[in-house]
Amino acid sequence: MRKLLLYAGIVLMCLTSGCEYKDIDRRIFVVAIGIDPGEEKAFKVSLKLAVPQGEVTKIDEKMLIITEESDSISEALRLMKSKVEKELDYVHCKSIVIGEELAGGDIRHILDWAVRRRDIQLILNFAIGRPAALDVLKVKPPSERIPSNSLIMAMSGEGTESPFIASVYSYQLMRDMYEQGKDPILPIIEAEGETRFQIDKVALLDKQKVQLVLNPEETRLFNLLTRPNLKTNFPAKVDDSEFQYYTESSTSNYKITTASSGAPVIRYKIKIKGIVEENSTQELITHTLLEKISEAGGEELKQSVEALLEKIKDNRLDPFGWGLRYGTRHWNNETEAKDWEALYPDLKFEVTAAVRVKYSGLIK
Repeated sequence: MRKLLLYAGIVLMCLTSGCEYKDIDRRIFVVAIGIDPGEEKAFKVSLKLAVPQGEVTKIDEKMLIITEESDSISEALRLMKSKVEKELDYVHCKSIVIGEELAGGDIRHILDWAVRRRDIQLILNFAIGRPAALDVLKVKPPSERIPSNSLIMAMSGEGTESPFIASVYSYQLMRDMYEQGKDPILPIIEAEGETRFQIDKVALLDKQKVQLVLNPEETRLFNLLTRPNLKTNFPAKVDDSEFQYYTESSTSNYKITTASSGAPVIRYKIKIKGIVEENSTQELITHTLLEKISEAGGEELKQSVEALLEKIKDNRLDPFGWGLRYGTRHWNNETEAKDWEALYPDLKFEVTAAVRVKYSGLIK
């Protein structure tokens, strides 16, 4: 019996025609994809390619950008295969950048394609490119050794830990795009020439396109409300003196209260522990002054957060998931979404910011 199985296995191996695996020297890796509106077609798709060198000691890796216009993204990729001599490999693709003009329309087509594509991971970063996605792909900082690695490290948080960057993976964008009660967001990458980019703004979307862009200060506050232990600094003004305190730890949470009559209230509680990082005067930092800095910092933060929340509400957006939270605490699935839509315009906000500046840095 064993001999019979062995002979059958040998015959089957002889009949197989081989696999489609190709060696690394026959592949070229796509590390980033940019999608802009085309001049003649619906899409202009750009691929940033990393050319394998075969030597680990190489200081710089070769990079190539190719573009193609088509009425479909899939067709553009097929057409670009005729522009290179090697097989396009997407397993190392970590970023998809959508041009700002295209993001002002409906991005669901692009997202649907990215999620369905079997060889593109669901943990790649989505972002908006300003002024265009191709301009962002062309950026190559002097410190970059691997093509597009600077963009990957900045967006993933593996490198810089900026309070102005909000990372959005494709699975998160897909979930928020179709989740009832929460709206998606996307970071904005601004190309400044060919050697530098800036990521310090967040775009708030409805279920289709960009509706509101937060400035850098608003983006920092947004990250404070959505990310624990944000490493940043905030101002505090005591009399005529300006201070900056660094946040060693921070937490933010909220509750939604609805009474039988009256508007619903969202109560935010923010807690920060920090240290004095900058003092505009030569005044000696005492315990009494630390208490004044804490009080002043908390009041300034409270006003800034309330202004941000009101601005988001005025644009009828919900990037924090207030509607989703409301739905989890009400058990009528048939009417809770309509109830929240009716309550939303009358929302009120109450923010409590408890700032505790513990000490004055290294100088006592």
